[in-house]
Amino acid sequence: MKIIPLKKNSTIHSCNSYLILGDWNRSDDVNTIIDPGIDDYVIKEIEHLSAGLGKMQVAQVILTHNHSDHSKSVQAIKERFHARILAFSDGPGVDELIRDGQLVKAGDQVLEVLHTPGHSPDSICLYAPAEKALFSGDTRLRVMTPGEAHPQEYIDGLMKIACRDTQRIFPGHESPITSGCQEMILQTVRNLHMRSVPLRGRRAVFTNRISIQA
Repeated sequence: MKIIPLKKNSTIHSCNSYLILGDWNRSDDVNTIIDPGIDDYVIKEIEHLSAGLGKMQVAQVILTHNHSDHSKSVQAIKERFHARILAFSDGPGVDELIRDGQLVKAGDQVLEVLHTPGHSPDSICLYAPAEKALFSGDTRLRVMTPGEAHPQEYIDGLMKIACRDTQRIFPGHESPITSGCQEMILQTVRNLHMRSVPLRGRRAVFTNRISIQA
């Protein structure tokens, strides 16, 4: 899997966008954009990239949620590349609704859909198990203060992420995180459980008897 951050003209009001390709540009790869943002410049960026012969330059777009800073350019990309639009909730241009736990091919591998409401009811993260990589959209992964109040559905979503071995994070805003990802997520989960709970080896054990293998 190749993960290519796409450049933008506008970096203030648009999100990070990622193009997913296969390692060898095979004909059965599914070229995928995660969160195209608001800036049609991504179209020009893609047209200058080698996306492989015998397949669509962009076969599908996956939205981590339907906020306009992540989805405004969907229609332009759909018209230019005839790409299918996948999202957790319906919205302009959406062709297919995806569900929690679904596996979606992207590039030459699969992404697991993790429903992580909190930032929005339809927020998802996308986990690439072969790459140990997480595309987190606007899901908040860092909570520094123990005891902060958060909806249970947000905590449940974070628990799903914590159960995966994440070594790289590609967020919707700011730079990718390439070290300390799993410990950051586990620390956030501990903080969300009202108090810090020590690790036993690489296993976090919580007072509610939930155990997470890191």
